[in-house]
Formats: sequence, C-alpha cells, structure tokens
Amino acid sequence: MIDGTEALLLIVIPTVAGLIFALSQYFKIAEIELEQKDERQRLVIGKEGGNEDSFSKLVELNKQIKEGAEAFLQEEYTVCSIFIFCFAILVFVLTSRHGDEWDFTIGGVTALCYVCGAVVSMICGYIGMMIAVFSNARTTLSAAEGWSQGFNTAFRAGIVAGFFLVSFGVLMFYTLIQLINLQYPFSSEPSVSTPSTTTKLFECITGFGLGASTIALFGRVGGGIYTKAADVGADLAGKVIQGLPEDDARNPATIADNVGDNVGDVAGMSADLFGSLAEATCAALVVSITSVELLSAGWGAILYPLILSASGIIVSALTALIALYIQRVDKENDIDLVLKVQLAVSALLMIVVCYIISVSCLPDTFILGEGNNTKTVNSQGAFFCVGFYSA
Repeated sequence: MIDGTEALLLIVIPTVAGLIFALSQYFKIAEIELEQKDERQRLVIGKEGGNEDSFSKLVELNKQIKEGAEAFLQEEYTVCSIFIFCFAILVFVLTSRHGDEWDFTIGGVTALCYVCGAVVSMICGYIGMMIAVFSNARTTLSAAEGWSQGFNTAFRAGIVAGFFLVSFGVLMFYTLIQLINLQYPFSSEPSVSTPSTTTKLFECITGFGLGASTIALFGRVGGGIYTKAADVGADLAGKVIQGLPEDDARNPATIADNVGDNVGDVAGMSADLFGSLAEATCAALVVSITSVELLSAGWGAILYPLILSASGIIVSALTALIALYIQRVDKENDIDLVLKVQLAVSALLMIVVCYIISVSCLPDTFILGEGNNTKTVNSQGAFFCVGFYSA
C-alpha cells in the first residue's frame, strides 16, 4: 500500500512537472514576435489582399480584444469578490452549527476553504483567458506559414491553459488538505460516538469545491450571457442595419463579440472545468471517509482521487508530444485525426495507469457507506468504474 510520503510524491511531482510543461509551451508561443517584423509577418503582408496595414490592424485588433477581456473580467471579479465575502460569512455561520452546539473553528476553516476555492477558480479563469488573447494573433501569424504551424500554436495555447488549470488546482487542493490536517489531524481510527478529526478535516475541505462552483457559475453564465448579447448586437447593428458582413472589423460590436468569446468560452470554461474537478474530488473524499478499510489503509487510499488526477497530467503530457512532434497537420482533415489520436492514446494509457494506481492505493476489499446503506467494493471494481469511465 502507498503511504503518506509516497502519496506526497505522486501528487506533487506530476503537478509541478505539469506547471513546468505549461510554462515551456508558453515560452514557445512567446517566440512568435508581434512587435518586430519576421518571416511570419511578411507572409501575412504578402497574402492576397494583404499589405503593410494588414499586420498593423491584426495587432491593433488583438490589443483591443485583450483590453476588453481584461476590463470585463475586472468588473466581473469585482462583483464576484463582494459575493464571495458575503457568502463566506453565511458559510461560516451555517457550518459552525453542529446539533445543539457551535464550533466556530469548523465554520472558520470551511469558510476559508470556500474562499480559497473561489480564488483558485478565478486565477484559473484569468490565466485561461490571458493565454487565449496572448495566442490569438500569434496563431494567425503561424497559420500564414501552414496548417502545421497554426495548429501547433493553437494546441500549445490549449496545453498552457489545461495543464496550468489541473496542475495548479490539484496542487492547491493537496496543500490545503495538509494545512487543515494541522488543525484536524488525519486518523486511521474512525470514531463511532463523535465525529473524528478526519471527518472534520474532509467536511471542511468541501468548502473548496463550493467556492470553485461559485466562480464557475459567474464565469460560465455571466460570460455566456455577455457573449450572446454581443453576438446578437453585432449581427443586428452590422448585418441588419448597416449591411456589413459578419465579423467585419468595421463593426465595433465585433470586438465585443470576440471579447465575449474569450471571457465566456475560455475564462468561463476554465473556471467551470476547475469547478467540476474540485466538486468531484471533494465528493470522493467525503465518501471515502465512510470506509473503515480505506481509513486504515492510510493517506494513499484516501488521496486516491488526487493521485489519479495527478497521474493524468503525466499521461496527457506524453500524449500531447505526439501531436506536437510526431503527427503532422498538413491539411484541414488532419486536425480531426490528430485530436482523435489524442483521445484514443490518452484513454488507453490512462486505463493502464488507473489499474496500477487502483491496486497500489486501495485495499483488496472495502466497504463504502454507513448503517444499512453500504456497498462492498474491491480494488478491481474501483478500477473498472474509474478506468473505463475515463476512457
């Protein structure tokens, strides 16, 4: 069985490696200059209908979209911060009440976890949006060279956002668990009469998932409403009233539409994905502490969901290298093939990894649930549920 130190290594090493991998891909994208003329920019200027102003307009439009996206997120996150502060007080009051007694320590820790989840979610959304606007114009320049260069730039942008989100999220989740563990130490001896410190530990951590969900709601719904309003407004003002083609740069609403695509589809999606990760992990952790066998197995069994997520970072990194350095996109149809290979290879590798982790972390047989509502599970059964679901 995996002990606490091994669990630490299996979580921290992949997450740090994921952050380094994301940073390396960011530097690859940053090599594409927007300020100084290079071969890519000459290709854009040399295209049919292109001229010296084409590149200047590209840079200017990208700058306007970036400024608009930052302004929207600043306003949205200001409102989110006010809501988080008020709702954290409500979380503190409601979670401090246990039966006929008050425990303000539990309430305070849960409220702190809620704030941490919300802040991490906002960071993930902001980073996702910033890498999108950072890569937009650079993808255009790369696409002037060919399908392969354009795809690789866009794919690297996705790598930066995706790997940062999962790596940073899992690392912060694990760090928060260890910090709360100082107040409520993990115990492999479940208490029958009163809630154990382990129960309190993982009940408090559920606030992290709630905070992440809060920002996901604001980002996905708020950003989505904005982008739809901008899209319809652009069509009405441009196509219907002025007779301009769709997405014409002369239509100011087109900028708002592109801003909406970034804040809704990118920032909102990033926060939504992190929210899903945090919620699912919190639910699995809470369920796991109902099992005497899992508690007796130690940290390795309890942190099984986090270890799985961390292992997925390494699998995804290896799979991404196939698209970047082995497969080549020479025409439009190749994009679909490359992405399908990504799904197939990552699923197959993850099935193997899930099996190894399942038999290494989990006891051969364990019981989930309490009272009359229990279920006997074995490590192979857990593997089939998790491994084939991920495929």
